[in-house]
Amino acid sequence: MYSIDNSNVYWSADGEIKVIGTESRIVTERIDYETVEDIVYMFDLGLGEYVEQSRETRYEPDPTVKSPLELKLSELNAACNAEILAGFTSNALGTDHTYDFDYDAQINLGGMLNAITAGLVSGTVIWKASGIPQGHTIDQFKTVFADGLAHKNTNIGKYWTLKAAAEAASSDEEIRDITW
Repeated sequence: MYSIDNSNVYWSADGEIKVIGTESRIVTERIDYETVEDIVYMFDLGLGEYVEQSRETRYEPDPTVKSPLELKLSELNAACNAEILAGFTSNALGTDHTYDFDYDAQINLGGMLNAITAGLVSGTVIWKASGIPQGHTIDQFKTVFADGLAHKNTNIGKYWTLKAAAEAASSDEEIRDITW
């Protein structure tokens, strides 16, 4: 037999009494990354169980979960960086050659261009093209630098365009459909 006393539910039989819990319970369930529902249950003596009384949905972002927009922007940023760091192609030597463009390569390219601009380097610049060190004239090296800069700026521009599309999307599905 169930009974309620001082807002607590008790079960008793054969002289044994057990506390079941409080008369009412509120359970909060996460619906998605930004929405929760508070569900109020009251103990029903006739049924011997808790019965839902009401539900209230409210906005409560989960700080440990990223929204679809945040996830998409992280994905696009990673794709942009990977594309930039993968290197680029330049025909500064008269035919297409690939050039490294990881962080060190970018620093080294900029450093060499600064040295050229400062007049510290003249003549042939030995630079790795398609994995092989090759001589470049000053103008050829400047073309390589310009091609690398264009490669980087093109990818950054693509990122900004896709980011704007993601931010303008009106649904999570539209956000998910945006790809690099």
